[in-house]
Amino acid sequence: MEVGAGVSARWLRAAVAAAGLGALLDLLVDGAAPVVLGVGLVLVALSALVPASPAPLLLIGFAAAVVAVLGGDPLRPAVLVLVPLAHAVHLGAALAAVVPAGARLHPAALRPALRRAGAVQALTFAAVAVAALLPTTRTPAAVEVAALLSVAGVALVVVALDRSR
Repeated sequence: MEVGAGVSARWLRAAVAAAGLGALLDLLVDGAAPVVLGVGLVLVALSALVPASPAPLLLIGFAAAVVAVLGGDPLRPAVLVLVPLAHAVHLGAALAAVVPAGARLHPAALRPALRRAGAVQALTFAAVAVAALLPTTRTPAAVEVAALLSVAGVALVVVALDRSR
């Protein structure tokens, strides 16, 4: 039976698998042990086959934990590559969990979700850019006090604006 325009929703599961395999490749390049990659492969397979399960969350947490254990600069390329891949696993699994595997999906239906994902990635990498500019040496006490006072001031403004409603 022809259902018209669109593509098979199975591509969402394929996208989850591709993003998960990309994350594992990133871990391999960063120096992860083969046993770790074996566990990751099981999580990738489960994430693609059963996207409504905890497997995608476990895969994302597993990859983040492996990168943290491997150590190194927190802004190294392996970490920065893992951020959009983890987001792709999360978004793909979320969509695949609610769209039946046999359904047809028009690519335009994904546009709002992809726009939000792009905005989140842009904000994330803007925060990374700010973090890269921060000093890595000890911060003078006067600067820390000024930062704490400014954060407290912002909190007071937010509370005041919230109460005015």
